[in-house]
Amino acid sequence: MPLRVHFYRISFAEHCDLFSSILSTDIILSEGEKIPDPADYEILVYPTPSKEWIEASPYLKAVVIPWAGIPNRTREIMANFPKICLHNLHHNNYNTAEFALTLLLAAAKRLIPMDQALRQNNWSPRYQPTKAILLREKSALILGFGEIGRVIGEYCLALGMQVRAIKKHPSIFPNNLPVEVFSLDKLHDLLPITDVLIIALPLTAETENLIDQTELELMPEGGILVNIGRGPIVNQYALYNNLKKGHLRAAGSDVWYNYPPSKEAISNTSPADVPLGDCENFVLSPHRGGMVEEVEIQRVHALARLLNAASQGLPIPNKVDLQAGY
Repeated sequence: MPLRVHFYRISFAEHCDLFSSILSTDIILSEGEKIPDPADYEILVYPTPSKEWIEASPYLKAVVIPWAGIPNRTREIMANFPKICLHNLHHNNYNTAEFALTLLLAAAKRLIPMDQALRQNNWSPRYQPTKAILLREKSALILGFGEIGRVIGEYCLALGMQVRAIKKHPSIFPNNLPVEVFSLDKLHDLLPITDVLIIALPLTAETENLIDQTELELMPEGGILVNIGRGPIVNQYALYNNLKKGHLRAAGSDVWYNYPPSKEAISNTSPADVPLGDCENFVLSPHRGGMVEEVEIQRVHALARLLNAASQGLPIPNKVDLQAGY
């Protein structure tokens, strides 16, 4: 029997031919922002489906979010449908890991202030005492050792760093890297021996404000923090205070506390409630870590793998644990 899949909206229109060429021939696709009639889809590709969309098809067995994060609205709605599985994609894991490394290197080498000075023909940073540090042999702690965290671990190891990681359930995924993986209850034991803290966690009730004043003060003076997980995992006031007083040498973030609520607000929305942009030891990026030119092709291949597995009766990849939130 063919597998019927409905897309609320296909984001990779220019790559539809590629998608069709790698998709199983027994998959029937449909697309539209209105519930089709008849509503007979078995898989719904829609990041934020309403209750009506989920109830419309009596054959629905899975909802797919075509990216990595889980919208709160979707998590809340899906909790009412325990027999319908929720899945997402991890196609941008290498992209995001590379960006974490970019933020780390920019912060460790104090690249942004030097760039800004030289754009004004100012060479004075060349003749001042350096604030850059060597990362080789420094200790990195990766907070969140999933698809992205493990790639970050590979990159840090390639730099010659000593790498540890924290994962909620350390034994769930095989670890083929020379990285010791700890449970979350070891966080306070590990922070005092952590030169670089890299956050690659999802935002849940458990992880919000996980890194606060106490945790930052446990790190050695002169440490570096990089956040490519979600902004509120790090308390913004504690982050700002530690950057200003110099306990943190530097930090970088691609994730934030405030986002533009409308197109009109794109050019005038502060990413935080504190002036992090005033800290020259802070590297800012507008949540673009997973975006590369190849990202839609990556999405096409990831979706095809997921749907092909479903059509063959195999376990659908990337099942979300609704209770955990990821």
